[in-house]
Amino acid sequence: MARTSRDAIAEIKAKLSMVDLARRYVELRPMGNRLVAPCPFHQETKPSFSINADEGTYYCFGCQAAGDIFDFYGRMNGMDFRESLEALAEETGVELPKFQKGDAFAPRQVSHKQEMMKMHEIAAHHFKQNLQKSEIVRKYIEERQIAPEIVERFGLGFSSDAWQALADIFKRSGFNLDIGVECGLLMKSKNGRYYDRFRNRLMFPIRDVNGRTIAFGGRVIPALDDGESAKYLNTNGTPIYKKSQQLFGLDVARRSVTAQKSIMITEGYMDILTLYQFGYTNAVACLGTSFPEEQVKRITELSKNVELLFDGDNPGREAAFKACGKLLVKGISCKVVLFPPEDDIDSLLKEKGKEVFENLREKSTEGLNFCIQTLKKRSPKDAVEWSREFLGQIEMPELFQPMATKLALGLGIDEAELRLGVVEQKKAQNTRTLNSQPNETGKAAAPKKKTMDADILAVATRYPHCLQALQEMGADLALELPKAKAYWDKLLQYSEDEILAFLDNSEKSFWVKCRSADAPPRNNEEGELEAIRYLIQAKQKKSYVQSVVTAVRESGEDSQKAYLRALYNNAREE
Repeated sequence: MARTSRDAIAEIKAKLSMVDLARRYVELRPMGNRLVAPCPFHQETKPSFSINADEGTYYCFGCQAAGDIFDFYGRMNGMDFRESLEALAEETGVELPKFQKGDAFAPRQVSHKQEMMKMHEIAAHHFKQNLQKSEIVRKYIEERQIAPEIVERFGLGFSSDAWQALADIFKRSGFNLDIGVECGLLMKSKNGRYYDRFRNRLMFPIRDVNGRTIAFGGRVIPALDDGESAKYLNTNGTPIYKKSQQLFGLDVARRSVTAQKSIMITEGYMDILTLYQFGYTNAVACLGTSFPEEQVKRITELSKNVELLFDGDNPGREAAFKACGKLLVKGISCKVVLFPPEDDIDSLLKEKGKEVFENLREKSTEGLNFCIQTLKKRSPKDAVEWSREFLGQIEMPELFQPMATKLALGLGIDEAELRLGVVEQKKAQNTRTLNSQPNETGKAAAPKKKTMDADILAVATRYPHCLQALQEMGADLALELPKAKAYWDKLLQYSEDEILAFLDNSEKSFWVKCRSADAPPRNNEEGELEAIRYLIQAKQKKSYVQSVVTAVRESGEDSQKAYLRALYNNAREE
């Protein structure tokens, strides 16, 4: 019998449990018959994220996120279902079937995104080969004291001075060169000539959390510097790479971050290589000093304890100040390691040694204290405005009071003055949020009409093998809302193993809640089916009575007698 995608899904789930996958990202602890943790998809401290190990599903009581291993993996890594399926199949050694035409899991075509990923894979291999051939680059790496195992671990390479070396490889391999331009590997001249974007640079592959190369950073090598090129040349935003969402070195550091329950954040490529070489394997780089919200979210998903290692110059200290503010309002514990102005991580560790670095770490400044020290150097007006804005962004109410008090004491201002307007502002924001919660269409959600749809669909979800029996009762015909009917159609079409891939977010939540450990045990199938039968019959009789009453009102005297007799007979049957 031919292997199907459903077989592959079931085999992957048998080899990789929801519990094992979640433990890569969150710290689970038992609570009754469940495993719980703070949710990785929204900011909180309470363990609202729950795993049903028997079902292989998760559910968050806070944000209502729900799904199985494919959904969880996709959310954590920014992948759709097909990409998650392929990644987990590769990880578990499960062979995916050759998709047939019409298979719901089959790619419609080789997408731009897939082609870009392949081109980056080829480029990374090409750059690594170039490095082996270049004595100048190998000498530079030796001078920078980068160990061979670090070169290999991070996949360093070299882009030669040839104008079309990579473009020619893509052309011979049958790639669309315009896609190479779109993903930042090639450039196109006004006369239509394609040429390599990176030349004469030490190449740092930027990888996603699964180790797939999605972009590059290139550093000028002094011996090959023409004096006109920028020190660093980086991939700009592309369909497969958004700088604001990525952290350099995360593919290497992820397991250490989970094990150590802490993460080091620094600025650049070389810092990460040096930290790793000196045994600090839980470090990642934010690829600049802007520290956008997407990176903050990714960091808070990884760890609640952050150590900021920015340069000791003014831009580095300002970057640390901004980063502290963004992390603290999320409830993240952070501290700042202050480097001497003349040093960065690379120079300090290699020239002064690990002991000096450890001394700096021991003297690190707690995040809010660092912010207070920085604010004291500014005008009182700026300090108050920053503090009010900061307090207004705090997401966990229990943190508001202690942080307001600490800021007021540290800055030497009246706490009541500092809090002025902040509490009222937060109340107004909360009211607006409650009154305008968006639904999936982006519009404010209207009150839901209470129907028996949920009762029918709950039983259908709990006992999918009873769909035919429910149809014979007329359950599908009794459904009222279009969304309920659409969900029913999915129950009919997909198996229990695969259905979550085809449900929207609210449907996933409903499915998981109906089958969760908090739902009634599924040991009363006949009783629940009988309850649905009673509801349907009651609805049918009510509908019949309403139709007869309407007909009586619209008919003559003789017809009215006949309709009333029908109502009387119906009542006797009850």
